Amino acid sequence: MDKADLDHRHRTYDGWIPPTVAALLHEHGHHDVLRQAASRGDWFCAHQLAEAASESGPGGRAAALALLQPFATTGWWPAVDTVAGLLAEWERDDEAIVLLRPLADTGHRYALRDLARLLARQDHLDQVVALLGPRAADLLLAEELVELAAGHGRDAEIAALLPDIQTGPTDPFESWSSDAVDTVPLHARFLELQGRIDEATHLLGRHLCVDGVVYADHAEQLARLLGRHGREAELRAFPADGGEEYALAALTQLLEEQDRIPEAVALLGQSARTGDPHAAFGLAELLARHGRHDEAVEVLSTVAETAGGDCDWILHLLCRILVDAGRADDALTYIGDYFTRHGGNHQEQALMRANVMELSGRAVDEAELAEFTRSDEELLRSGTVDGAIALAERLVRRGQPHQAVAHLRDRLDGPKVVRR
Repeated sequence: MDKADLDHRHRTYDGWIPPTVAALLHEHGHHDVLRQAASRGDWFCAHQLAEAASESGPGGRAAALALLQPFATTGWWPAVDTVAGLLAEWERDDEAIVLLRPLADTGHRYALRDLARLLARQDHLDQVVALLGPRAADLLLAEELVELAAGHGRDAEIAALLPDIQTGPTDPFESWSSDAVDTVPLHARFLELQGRIDEATHLLGRHLCVDGVVYADHAEQLARLLGRHGREAELRAFPADGGEEYALAALTQLLEEQDRIPEAVALLGQSARTGDPHAAFGLAELLARHGRHDEAVEVLSTVAETAGGDCDWILHLLCRILVDAGRADDALTYIGDYFTRHGGNHQEQALMRANVMELSGRAVDEAELAEFTRSDEELLRSGTVDGAIALAERLVRRGQPHQAVAHLRDRLDGPKVVRR
């Protein structure tokens, strides 16, 4: 077992059971299959078993570490990250620091970030600044430096370490990178943590739109900032040149936190009535959180009928709300009626029905199994990794775990597989 081999298998699933299938195997109680795969070096199965074991007290924690340590000792980041996270969760910070230090010394940015968080938790602020300050050109680490050290008497020193404000790269695609040169949000957060709220809001407001381009991350941060500090009037007067959805979300959250539920409902309802499916989604979640399931279902069913195209995400929420309200039969009826009226993919309809049954603790009936079986051939013919995984998931749900694993081994093992 070495890092290169682990990276390859993590990328291709070659010789490993994919994570969604491993989760289903655990959920359906097929722990023997997971243990057998984990003993052969399957990370996803070892991780699934360790996650469950870690929640069962000191003995379980030792078992979890025994499962994960062989992977972590290679220095492979996903394993190091997982083990360090567990140790930190169990307040064994010194052990986590020892584990992270070698990777951090190589300049691994995520190891540096996590090591700094642990040092800050132990009040070693000098070490945090020494660790992250020289690397503040990396925005990920600069942001961490600000979060951990701002407002603790070192602000002048930190300000000198931060990269200068720039309004963004010439090529907009470069801004997708975590190393993008747009540092406005970083400096705004620094000001906020110093208590300089007016300056932070002014900075973000000046850079909402630059050269005719609306910066969504600036708009979102400004809206969240205003919400955190109860600046309701400014949220209501949010600039209308982009980012209004962020202001709506922040204002709704603020109203809900202040127990002004009718106002929050009215605010989202106004946007939902204009045909905004995202506002309708948020409104339904809000109503459901406060026990108003019938109203939530009415909102979603109206949107589902008028949205057109792909509205599976709306239907899934509608069904979940009905199941949570103890109305699983109504969810199944709605699915049938909807697909009868609108047509669509029978496979998706069967999967929705199966999901409702699973959420409500029911066994998938013979009709559902027959529907799955009819589309198995289509998945087999696809020859894709996604198709192979989907069929394996079905087999696990049907109580055929060994067939699922055999199918995966047949379809995924070998150098020919590349997961996209």
